[in-house]
Amino acid sequence: MKHLLHLFFLLTVCISFTGCKDDSFDQEAVTNQTIMVFMPWSGTSGGNIGLYNAFRDNLDSIEGAIIKKKGLSNNRLVVFLSTKPDLDSLYEVVYVNARIVHRPIKTYTGHQYTTADGIAAILKDASAAAPALNYAMIVGCHGTGWTLKDTWMDYPNNAKGLAKASDRQWPATRFYGSVSDKAYMTDVPTLSEGIANAGLKMQYILFDDCYMANAEVAYELRNVANFLIASTSEVIYIGMPYADMWQYLSSPTPNYESAVKAFHQFYSNYEYPYGALSAIDCRQMDKLADLMKQINARYTFPDSLRDSLQVLDGFDNGAIFYDLGDYVNRLCQDQGLKDQFEDQLKSVVRSTAYTDKLYSNLYFSPRFIDVKTYSGLTTSDPSTNSVVLRGLNRTSWYNATH
Repeated sequence: MKHLLHLFFLLTVCISFTGCKDDSFDQEAVTNQTIMVFMPWSGTSGGNIGLYNAFRDNLDSIEGAIIKKKGLSNNRLVVFLSTKPDLDSLYEVVYVNARIVHRPIKTYTGHQYTTADGIAAILKDASAAAPALNYAMIVGCHGTGWTLKDTWMDYPNNAKGLAKASDRQWPATRFYGSVSDKAYMTDVPTLSEGIANAGLKMQYILFDDCYMANAEVAYELRNVANFLIASTSEVIYIGMPYADMWQYLSSPTPNYESAVKAFHQFYSNYEYPYGALSAIDCRQMDKLADLMKQINARYTFPDSLRDSLQVLDGFDNGAIFYDLGDYVNRLCQDQGLKDQFEDQLKSVVRSTAYTDKLYSNLYFSPRFIDVKTYSGLTTSDPSTNSVVLRGLNRTSWYNATH
């Protein structure tokens, strides 16, 4: 019933906008956008709390930005936060009398947020509590890109015992501890299905996670999100600089270029100056896939060129994430077709920025990646990593392009 009332509310608002002008209509009273911050458990069922402390810092930064802006204007903010392995809280952040107040909406037990039905239920609860004309989503967690949890046999964090004491001074990234307990992992197709089952389409999905700016992820989300904001590489433990980015993310018409620039400016001046971020137009992914299919039908990538490709990750036993633009430039020998692909890739990657070197700390030992060529989007097509070989042909992108 709540869902029906929500739909009726939106229909009424749409009629108000498309009908005759009514001077008594108060547009400021209509919520233009509800932003949903989704921070599920990122540790284990035991003592590892994962990114919980970083999430609290992120939320403090967002709330500080709201206070600085003196409110949310005609936006609303709903937060889903796992406070324990099997205890979650959904609440609305409101600005009242120059201070932040948390209004409880619901609590959950278990970890159904790793299932499509569980995600849909949370999003329905959030949208019913804070209905709006548009929705956006910020996902704070660990990211392994498009890769599927059942394709991983041995996880990067298991190598932590190999780290030298001198290396532990380096910051962890948002891959740290992410794959130590499959019970708390979620595949991207599951997230996409959950959003669709909730009857929503996001204005954007920002992944405050490692390795999410993949062609595979952007294509998978094309029907549930207009834009994807994500990194091709690892994101340092502190995550997005929300104090600087929030004003651009919280607008009813988000300023993606300014958000990306704010990220780049922050990390360029940070004590560990490493980071990359892209704003990707998922609505353009179908055309990119069509061109990729034409290229794949005509050309096969030579194994001899793999080692010369731009790698954007720090994995041992074979890279997983390669720069898409560099890959196609070396694969495609038809200049006209290559030009079409490059033009479309620019339509997909609307804004991107990166530091000269990128950083990886998968194995608790710092690794620095020289960036020689960069398009803002990755692919795993040329990878020989066992994780890729077990799962790539199950992705929507692969099946659309081969």
